[in-house]
Amino acid sequence: MFLNKRIEVYFQPIISIKDKKIFAVEALVRGFDKNNSVITPNILFSEAKEKNIVDKLDNYIRTKAIEKFKIYYEQNNNLLLFLNFESSVIEKSKNQDFNLQFLKEVETLNINKNNIVLEIKEDTICDINALNIFCQKYKNLGFIIAIDDFGTGYSSFDRLAIIKPDIVKIDRSLISNIQNNYINTSILKSIVDISNKIGALTLAEGVETKEEILLCMKTHIDIYQGFYFEKPIENLYKICENKLFGKINKIGIEYKNVIKKHIKTKQSILKKMQHLTKDAVKLISQEQEFCFEKLQLVLKENSNIEAIYLIDFTSGNQINDTLIANIHNRFYQASKHNDNHNLKEYYYMTKESKTKEFLSQKYISKATGNMCRTYSKVININENQVILCFDILTNLV
Repeated sequence: MFLNKRIEVYFQPIISIKDKKIFAVEALVRGFDKNNSVITPNILFSEAKEKNIVDKLDNYIRTKAIEKFKIYYEQNNNLLLFLNFESSVIEKSKNQDFNLQFLKEVETLNINKNNIVLEIKEDTICDINALNIFCQKYKNLGFIIAIDDFGTGYSSFDRLAIIKPDIVKIDRSLISNIQNNYINTSILKSIVDISNKIGALTLAEGVETKEEILLCMKTHIDIYQGFYFEKPIENLYKICENKLFGKINKIGIEYKNVIKKHIKTKQSILKKMQHLTKDAVKLISQEQEFCFEKLQLVLKENSNIEAIYLIDFTSGNQINDTLIANIHNRFYQASKHNDNHNLKEYYYMTKESKTKEFLSQKYISKATGNMCRTYSKVININENQVILCFDILTNLV
């Protein structure tokens, strides 16, 4: 008993879809009163704060979690345990030379420290120096560090670079209904990109729908936790493995289908591009020199093509001023004769492509501010290789 309450630790599985396994479990506290009614963690810690025993409650829960984890660890020593830490404990550790109680428990039970993930809500910690000291100390001892609820509150990319966690848990507020939220999708991609660059795995928290998971998989999230797979459970042996792995397999199959559909869509777009630009490519390829007038006619006859330009195959320099249909905003400027495109995908990818053509992702055109794709193709003009580029409005593609 603690705070005159019965305290129990539940475990929620964390899933690796691509590996088709339970990657880890997170320890979550549940309180029960004398009538066996559930008491939420927020209420438990609020009461502990009033009695000035937050640290004791925090340590008590972790100790209980480690003891319970030992049973499952003995059967699967690849399983990881995620343990939460209150920010007050971390900030105090800066000025106190002590090892927390959980460390002794881990050593006593002979659990490998590499199987324990210390989960920290970095946005609640004001003292970044204390946070860094804590993380480095326990990383050096062999523990894994995870940043919790990233993407909410005062979370910052700067802190990721300083702490260099092993795992970044992305907050549910970013994941919820993400398939219909392009802003959160872009933020998610940035978090995954930064995490990968510092060598951290990414974990999507609170996944509840198939659509959320599929979008997260497209952005290359590594591991997943949420009600879609399993709620927190008192006894892991009560998990219906057939049901859980059935869900994992179903998601895997659907993801394969999404990727196949994406490839087919891109192939379809490429064919549309080839058809749309076929006459212009033929016209230019037959000319002894670049003919501006004829290409201007191409622009007039094809409203979906907003710009055409030629790039020297060897140097990457633009051969002509961009031929453009309309510019509605003075902020944007089309590229001009001799502008260099060396670092543009549509230049170097076209050169390296076996088919000598390339279709870009969607992007904002610096010539017009419109969303477009660039279709580029190597052609010959007067026996000289050049790269012919078409900026195509995305209302077509």
